[in-house]
Amino acid sequence: MEDYSYQTILNIAEIFAQHEVKNVVLSPGSRVAPLTIAFTHHPEIKAITISDERSAAFVGLGMAQQLRKPVVISCTSGTAALNYGPAIAEAFYQNIPLIVLTADRPPEWIDQQDGQTIRQQNIFENHIKASYQLPANYSHPDAKWHVNRIINEAINLSKNGVPGPVHVNLPFREPFYPKADQEIKFTSGRIIREEKNSGILLHKQWKTKAEVWKSYRKILVVAGQGRKDKSLNETLGKLHVPVVADIISNAFNAKNAIRHQDAFLANSNSNLTQLQPELLITFGNSVISKNLKLFLRKNPPKYHWHIQEEGNVADTFQCLTDIIRVQADYFFRELLNQNLEKESHHSFLETWKKEDEKIEKFHQNYFQNQTFSEFESVKSVLEDLPKNSNLHLANSMSVRYANFINLKENQETEVFANRGTSGIDGSSSTMIGHSLVSDKVQFLITGDLAFFYDRNAFWNNYLKKNIRILLLNNHGGTIFRMIEGPRKLKELEEYFVTRQNLDGESLANEFNFEYSIANSRADFQKQLPKFLSGEEGPKILEIQTDQATCQEVFLNYKAEVGKIIS
Repeated sequence: MEDYSYQTILNIAEIFAQHEVKNVVLSPGSRVAPLTIAFTHHPEIKAITISDERSAAFVGLGMAQQLRKPVVISCTSGTAALNYGPAIAEAFYQNIPLIVLTADRPPEWIDQQDGQTIRQQNIFENHIKASYQLPANYSHPDAKWHVNRIINEAINLSKNGVPGPVHVNLPFREPFYPKADQEIKFTSGRIIREEKNSGILLHKQWKTKAEVWKSYRKILVVAGQGRKDKSLNETLGKLHVPVVADIISNAFNAKNAIRHQDAFLANSNSNLTQLQPELLITFGNSVISKNLKLFLRKNPPKYHWHIQEEGNVADTFQCLTDIIRVQADYFFRELLNQNLEKESHHSFLETWKKEDEKIEKFHQNYFQNQTFSEFESVKSVLEDLPKNSNLHLANSMSVRYANFINLKENQETEVFANRGTSGIDGSSSTMIGHSLVSDKVQFLITGDLAFFYDRNAFWNNYLKKNIRILLLNNHGGTIFRMIEGPRKLKELEEYFVTRQNLDGESLANEFNFEYSIANSRADFQKQLPKFLSGEEGPKILEIQTDQATCQEVFLNYKAEVGKIIS
């Protein structure tokens, strides 16, 4: 029997399996058939199919984020590949290992008006760790060696150093499909493994850092977006310095976490110079709080150390002085081991804690004296999240509301948000990706525009029972009413808020979600316990409020906070 002409491509699946990369998100197409056949026939590969490539890429991103392992996404040629762009950019800035496989026409057919043909080589070059082009023919032994080498290299690169997306473009010639009687088999090729090099600081380096640490009493740690790390949070909690923890940092469990900086730093008229650090230490990716960024840029420290083992380092606060190439947990544990704590450090922690506690106390009574709003619903859900659940936050007001409220030290929840690029386009799909590889209940708090934009997240055959969506529907982009620039423009309503009249019920019926709606405090409190429970199937709880109320409650919140801050 004649062998399948794409045996070299079939063997790619075996290479992925040997590297423990076993989750693949496919999108249908003819040109991509050799890859589809390879992954769907391999006994160790778990392949699913998502028709919308934009959603499929975010689903793959969510899976890779949850698993902390590379996930493959694979599509046909032409504009299908372009639809991967938003998720690839998000993966790039969040350091998520996506392996992107795009089928393509042979090179001689590019720009020859052949169907589904665009310039795919290096198509993602600005937001990818590396792009590779495979040969169009596999008959020569060197070509087989080339394919094997590139796939091994791409897998290793995606997960080592700073993780991130890699792209492999695969030109295929017809015929794509095996004959009905051809056997699909896999042969084991060479596997190249790369060990991770873990950095440490030498004695001389530690001595220099210790001298700076002991010289200053106002030391501030800022945690950027990152995965939940119990060991790191426990270590941070033993340091007597304030740890500023946006909700997406997952550092809110640290005993010395400052959770409400977004609120008490919001009033530029307040005299908060006593919060200015002399030494700033940061780690992780982005921070949500614009107020924190502005405060530190206006009140810069003498030293700013950023801890990051590898990769590009952003100068977010415009005061960077040192890049320390080690892991954060290692760095802070070594600081503790050197017994550098001083009594003066405690007083600076108490100064930050004092402002934080004012906001915590303020939250206890503020909402009960206001008209029911989506802001209040977010607070209630955050306070009652079940243990060991995942929380996903869509961009715009959803993530901002959540950051003002934040989670408490004892809450066992991990938080995810697409804050690499902060787009609204894939929040639901990312959450779906998590649900496919984790049995934890997945809570998504999302606004109406983000929700309806990504409605194809639910257009698949894999929806699980562990999905809970809090839909904040005020029928438009209310964030533009909250910020100074657009809210006074005559174009506000039509071109910024962009009013829409949809609700979630039709979508819930279409995709078999349990649906409930609340437009008052009484309705919401009645619906909330069932929504939070882990019982039954996927659920949507829609909060319908008007934009004027949302604006009034939020702007009044900021005004009242300004009155209580020193």
